[in-house]
Amino acid sequence: MTTKTQPRGFSFCEANGFRALIFDWDGVLLDSGRAYYLGYERVLEEAGIATSPREIYLREGQPTRQLLAHLFAARRIPVSEPRIRAMVDRRRQYQAAIGCDFFPGVWKLLSELRAAGYKLAMVTGSSRQSVERLLTKELESRFDVVITADDVKQPKPNPEPFRLAVETSGLEPRQCVVVENAPFGIEAAHGAGCPAIAICTTLVADDLKQADWIVPDHEALQLLLRSEEATRSRFRSAAPGYGSAGSSAASLPRQNHGNH
Repeated sequence: MTTKTQPRGFSFCEANGFRALIFDWDGVLLDSGRAYYLGYERVLEEAGIATSPREIYLREGQPTRQLLAHLFAARRIPVSEPRIRAMVDRRRQYQAAIGCDFFPGVWKLLSELRAAGYKLAMVTGSSRQSVERLLTKELESRFDVVITADDVKQPKPNPEPFRLAVETSGLEPRQCVVVENAPFGIEAAHGAGCPAIAICTTLVADDLKQADWIVPDHEALQLLLRSEEATRSRFRSAAPGYGSAGSSAASLPRQNHGNH
């Protein structure tokens, strides 16, 4: 599966020797930030626990069971495993009932990347059951590999999911750039030896500063991938004020709806 020649058409990737792109699911391809948080908020309210969008988004990518267990432990509230399992199921149901769609233009971008010769992967901390609610067989076929929480023993922030994606690609980690929106995902990507682009769909830039590049939105992501000026400084300041304490990304993200 090794790509012997450098694909063409995306100057940033060419300049950095990237031959594969690995995308996160929630908050990168799927505009699920609002539904993701509200599902947690509701199930935690039922347990008498208050939370905030930032507390949840900082741990995005972690399986729901582990995230819920962490929230209880952080508050020194005992909780049984059966109760956690029941909360996991209810949270999934609540998020599905709220609904979400893909970010506008993401499937067009992926089609263009594939046509240019790049390998594509999707790595998510969500279960396959959750992902398959929206990822049809046709959409899944656009990736060389899809890695869910069910495919690994150690989920994000452990590097195992990204290592598996890299191994499947037949490339070196440095040739695979990851697009993420959460600190755990960036940590996992770096642990696997992959550089990372952070996109501020749910958190501000200050929360994602360990990434190699930071963009405010999907429009800026496309500009970065096509840019011949692929420097960190340029794209860390792509939108005035983004990443500041007053940025809208610190609260619930606005729901967008677009075509596949």
